[in-house]
Amino acid sequence: MKRILIIIGILLSLLDARAFDVRAVYVDHRTQVMTMPALKAFAKKAADGGMNAIIMEWEASFPFRENATLCNQYAFSVEEVKDFVAYCSSIGIDVIPLQNCFGHAEYILRHERYAVLREDNRDFSQVCPLKVQQAEPVFRSIFAEIAALHPSKYLHIGCDETVLLGRDKKCAAYIEENGRSKLFVGYVARMCAIAKELGKTPVIWADILLQYPEAAAELPEDVVIVDWNYGWKANHFGDLDALIAQGFTMWGASSMRSSPDNIYLTDWPKHFANLRNYVPFCREKGFAGMVQTSWSTSGTYGYVRDHGNTIDIQPIREVYPVSAFDVLLQAFFEALATEAPLADDFVRRYAAGHFGFGEDGCSLLEDFFAMEQKPVTGRGVKQEDLSAAISEVEAMGKRLHSARPRKARSEFKHYVLMMDIRLNYLKYRKVQLCFEAPGFGCEGRPALAAELKPLIREAKKLDRRFRRLNASTLKDPSVQLGKYSYVQQMKYLYATCR
Repeated sequence: MKRILIIIGILLSLLDARAFDVRAVYVDHRTQVMTMPALKAFAKKAADGGMNAIIMEWEASFPFRENATLCNQYAFSVEEVKDFVAYCSSIGIDVIPLQNCFGHAEYILRHERYAVLREDNRDFSQVCPLKVQQAEPVFRSIFAEIAALHPSKYLHIGCDETVLLGRDKKCAAYIEENGRSKLFVGYVARMCAIAKELGKTPVIWADILLQYPEAAAELPEDVVIVDWNYGWKANHFGDLDALIAQGFTMWGASSMRSSPDNIYLTDWPKHFANLRNYVPFCREKGFAGMVQTSWSTSGTYGYVRDHGNTIDIQPIREVYPVSAFDVLLQAFFEALATEAPLADDFVRRYAAGHFGFGEDGCSLLEDFFAMEQKPVTGRGVKQEDLSAAISEVEAMGKRLHSARPRKARSEFKHYVLMMDIRLNYLKYRKVQLCFEAPGFGCEGRPALAAELKPLIREAKKLDRRFRRLNASTLKDPSVQLGKYSYVQQMKYLYATCR
């Protein structure tokens, strides 16, 4: 009896420690669309880790019907989405859809059918808030399609990073007379009203409201506001305490893939510090929910055009797929399950328990996740900086290649590949730096071509490894290591120099 009471006490303390009604992970399908088996496995992992929700940004992979123009080649069927949502429900996971309706609307506004809503025809990432009467029927239709396949009480409508506010001349004049907050909140409130018509509680990101809070009281009282913080001070966007004081339901959001992460760079120390610091902060502030976001791109795009037609939208930044980030998922689960900040020995325990490593392997993973990976772009980069970075990555790569995990070997291969991709990239950057140096002349091109040729050959091998390792995770694993990464630039430079 005593043992049972002890166990009950431990379970109650864990439930109290979580203190978050909504415990969610995030799936971003903007540039990396997961296979359905991978989605279900991800949901099961979340449920096993104590999560009760997934925020799902389907974007163009959703099976729209009234708005079928939006679907891309990776779109799921209605039956697949229904099956996924039902499966998640069966394991205690609420699938909360996210449907952007303001900023980050490129995949909608690229189409002629919706072009009238653009704030700017050159950068069509954002809906013009003064075109709300035209936007309402469009998003009423889109929201209705999304809501029909998601029984969740919540509908996340985005509304973050609306950086073009005031770009339109009429919007600029409106801001001059009424203020930026009035323009932003006026549009968001109308979108919230559509969500509420559908029986949904609207959810929005906090960043723009924190910057321009004056009209916040005009939002519906039940709107949920999500403060996303990936490692900065609490008032990075604006006075968070003032917004909390208005009585809104607040959720927090950390991240396991965000800037400056790229296909050849992952800032592991930043993400661990984010969990260690921000989760206790959200608990202290009384937030009702916590989300671990995971971004496959920055959300900034370049546009490939033919006169007025949009041929393609090219993501500015892509990151390594979620297949390599179980360690941060597990760290998030633990951070939510304990009152204290994430323990310093988490990586060591993960290395021993997940990979079956002994002392040397545990030390290796501690060093790997503590390794500083800086972007090496811009005028300040020097050849000696790149040489030092290459030496460091080569040394870590050798240690990773020689490691022999007893468990989860396929997962460990992702870490090895990540280092090999970074090494290939850094060596390319060293060549590129020579090409871009003042005084570089045509006579130097053959030598650079000779250096680039084996790097391109190595990149092809890396691409094959990437495809094999991510074949079960991504619907199309070929895009992230070629079409929109440094590899294309390397091939272009080689063609120029040879």
